[in-house]
Amino acid sequence: MKEIIKLAIKIILFPKKTWYEILHKEISYLFIFRYILLLASIGPILSFFSMFFLEGIYLKKTIAYSLTTYFLDIISVYAFAVFIRIFDKSISFATALKISAFGSTAIWLSDIVDIYQYLRPLSIIGFLYSLYLIYMGLKLSSKKDLKYIVGLLIIFSALYGINSLIAESIVQNPVIKEVII
Repeated sequence: MKEIIKLAIKIILFPKKTWYEILHKEISYLFIFRYILLLASIGPILSFFSMFFLEGIYLKKTIAYSLTTYFLDIISVYAFAVFIRIFDKSISFATALKISAFGSTAIWLSDIVDIYQYLRPLSIIGFLYSLYLIYMGLKLSSKKDLKYIVGLLIIFSALYGINSLIAESIVQNPVIKEVII
């Protein structure tokens, strides 16, 4: 766990140098998977705490929201890696997964504001910084032009938006409220 936290801090503080290390170093799928599982859990855990204990939202709804956001984050990382691979066959899936997972670091770390739901709009800073991290990862790993990178950043943004819409619909949707309560 210490390695994961250290790498997350390095990529935030020293993105270019860290991307060179990440892209040129053999990193196991197991490490990447553990990285994703740990960092993607920040938002759901803090959201659960905030929604249930501070806002008094029903336990079932809080659990549904937290689990949905967690699993959608994981699915989004893998889906984005697949899109990278589709658009650039010269990049291995391992490299695409590195770009997707380590590029998402800022989003996951910015989920710390989920402890207090009214601060959630601040997580847009993490989203924007993740776009930058992904841009750097793609730029350093591919010979493709800017249109390719912008296209993939749009796909990443769409996946993030869909993820957010689905998760938020659990909290706001009266039909879901009736089903799970």
